[in-house]
Amino acid sequence: MKQPSDITDDFEGYANGLFGTLVQAVQQANALPGRDDLSFYRMLNRPLGTTLDTCSGDILDLCNTLMQYVGRPPSDPFEEAEDVQERFGDVVDVVDSLLEKTDVCLDEMAGRATSRTAIVQSAPTLAKMSQPNLDYHLIHAQNIVRPQIRFTDKIDNTNRVPFVPKITSKPNAQVPLGYGSAPHPYEYEIKHISYPQRLFEPQPATPYTPIDGTDAVWIDTPAAFHAMVRSLEQASEIAVDLEAHDYRSFQGFTCLMQISTRTQDYIVDTLALRDEMQAINTVFTNSLIMKVFHGADSDIVWLQRDFGVYVVGLFDTYQASRLLAFERLSLAHLLQKYAKVTPDKRYQLADWRIRPLPKEMLDYARSDTHYLLYIFDELRAELLAKSNPETLNLMHAVLDRSQETALKRYEKEMYDEEHGEGPGGWRTLLGKWNYTFNHVQLAAFRALHAWRDRIARTEDESTRYVLPNPMLFALAQKMPAEAAGVIGCCNPVPPLVRMNASDIAYEIQNARVAAEQQQMERAAKQASSSSSSSSTVSSSMLNDRLMHHLPDFRLISSEKTMTTTDEQAWTTV
Repeated sequence: MKQPSDITDDFEGYANGLFGTLVQAVQQANALPGRDDLSFYRMLNRPLGTTLDTCSGDILDLCNTLMQYVGRPPSDPFEEAEDVQERFGDVVDVVDSLLEKTDVCLDEMAGRATSRTAIVQSAPTLAKMSQPNLDYHLIHAQNIVRPQIRFTDKIDNTNRVPFVPKITSKPNAQVPLGYGSAPHPYEYEIKHISYPQRLFEPQPATPYTPIDGTDAVWIDTPAAFHAMVRSLEQASEIAVDLEAHDYRSFQGFTCLMQISTRTQDYIVDTLALRDEMQAINTVFTNSLIMKVFHGADSDIVWLQRDFGVYVVGLFDTYQASRLLAFERLSLAHLLQKYAKVTPDKRYQLADWRIRPLPKEMLDYARSDTHYLLYIFDELRAELLAKSNPETLNLMHAVLDRSQETALKRYEKEMYDEEHGEGPGGWRTLLGKWNYTFNHVQLAAFRALHAWRDRIARTEDESTRYVLPNPMLFALAQKMPAEAAGVIGCCNPVPPLVRMNASDIAYEIQNARVAAEQQQMERAAKQASSSSSSSSTVSSSMLNDRLMHHLPDFRLISSEKTMTTTDEQAWTTV
């Protein structure tokens, strides 16, 4: 049979050789004497019996090891042949899981399922989901290539390993990269910024150009990107927005960047230009160029996480809306208020990994920044008009709050398996759903929650994709003991649940056993404590009764011998 290193050269030959070896093993196993015959041979030849026992032990050890390799091990290992017969269902579950995973891999190789190498994205399709007074348009496509597969910077989802900033150079620096102990590379520049004087001088708003009369420039090549950066370096202010995806990724990633100047809209394919994006720091960290965002909290950390890009000179229109006490703080409200534009938010749930982007998604993306500089002009004028003319307090307050946003740092979410704290913790989820479990179900819930987090990090998928919350609660409540029961709790069955159904059943089984064992130990401890307490109470009662019956008894000095009267008194008691 071919060696593993030759598998890729002739997989069919390797498979045929493997099958032949398996057939030989089965034939040799069938040729072995039956149990009754083996007992007879043992009686005739004691060394043979010893050899058989040794071989049996080695085979059981091998079986236990193989079970651990291909699936979660059973709660108790196989110690003798009878264990295999009595718990053969454990073997069946593990083999079924292994065959299911093999089937998925064969489907990928045959082109019947999503592959990590050669896959073809289907044409984008449109689905509609109606809500009162609003229709959401969900644009999605099948077999979308997972963009993170092509990322040259390896994504690290491991728990307990903090995020490492990606910035490699520091343009527009007032202090060098790595200065002091500040974890934010541009903290000094943000806190010591000198804003351009024009920001505090009343000026008429610059009218926006009609969106129908202008075209957005699609940027997806390094040459076009660097040409755009050189053009942006000449601007006084730019509007910026991002579109991201986090369903088929654990940490998420930025798919699109929209940038608008006074005369031009740019749509940047950040998936294609991920390795080039850090060059835009020459613009984003230039304090003389104002960067206008709306609700920048997420955008700031996404830029750091994916590209090592930071923002110095941020104006957040959301913070301006708060200080001006608008009745609504959304970008949609600002567009209606100042630009008299009703935004089309039907594509909020679109999959931004799709390439090429449909026209509807392009139009939706550019609309978020096309009018934003005009809104910035109007907000700035209103802030200056309502501020104290000496201190310009409202304007400075918006800039201070925008600074706080720009100082945010991306930190990878860590999983707290023991206490369940944090936004992704089991305790947090349990509190949101207000679900009631007994102690065994709670143990199963915690085990499943931890399993989901591990699989999501390993496969770089969201926890929602691995095991949606309703299915997580259903499994914890019903606690199925077999793979079939796990699949029965999920409709439709998530791919990673189907592939790991036996593992999930083992997680539940082990959690149940551990919880019941802990309950028994607590009950025994309480019983022991109760018995000790009862003994102490009985001793105290006896002493009280003794003193009640001998109120005048006095101990005689130890130097004297106890008198007969005293001995009689003790005897009476």
